[in-house]
Amino acid sequence: MAYQPLGLGSAANDGSGDDLRTGGDKINDNFVEIYTKLGDGSTLSSDTVALLTATQTMTNKTLTAPTINGVVGGTTTSQTITTLTTEGIQNATGELEITAANQVVEIQGGGSNSGAITLNCEQNSHGQKIIAQPHSAGVTNTLTLPAGGNQELVGTAATQTLTGKTLTAPTITGAGAIAGVFTGNLTGNVTGNIDGIVGGTTPAAVTGTTVTANTTFNLPAYADAAALAGIASPAAGMLAYQTDTNKAVVYNGTSWNDLY
Repeated sequence: MAYQPLGLGSAANDGSGDDLRTGGDKINDNFVEIYTKLGDGSTLSSDTVALLTATQTMTNKTLTAPTINGVVGGTTTSQTITTLTTEGIQNATGELEITAANQVVEIQGGGSNSGAITLNCEQNSHGQKIIAQPHSAGVTNTLTLPAGGNQELVGTAATQTLTGKTLTAPTITGAGAIAGVFTGNLTGNVTGNIDGIVGGTTPAAVTGTTVTANTTFNLPAYADAAALAGIASPAAGMLAYQTDTNKAVVYNGTSWNDLY
């Protein structure tokens, strides 16, 4: 209903205004519309009316396709949102969607806490946190996620298997083991034992310095003659140690022979 003004006439008591009944009816109609809009028709709501310029907190409100303009958290924003609920900003398929003007969403830190994002499990009983380095580290860098199919990130404490990786100038420490077939060169100093055949099943040529009294090395050990015979295409001059006879042996191009 549109607002109904009272007819006051052209001058006081000139008889051209609304009569008392018509004026009273207009007043009643206007108040009924106000009470219906702000209450239940007969009683006004006790809730606070939201005003355009007042600073107020709104609870349990659903905004349908709103456009938010102004400054949010110190940053100017102008965004159109499909649905804004107490659960967050959702697009038409139910995903959280944030469209930043510079394509960057910043989680600020404060106090003694760095900015972080916690990702919960499907039952929200476990969470994993992605957190920035502390201020004392003085770190400003970019972490790019790996390309390719579904995969996991490599952790410093996790036990994981890496496949198809190239390590440039690595330092490997600890009581680990290196196993497998290697086609490249091993250079530098090696301490400890090397079990197996350098160069694969057919040993490659080896060059080195003169063996002196201070030089020690271990020959690859084999249990018996059958184990030696299992070496595919041994090179003439290959040395080994046969454990069942406790003798060093050499391959002369045709057979294995004792050195002593």
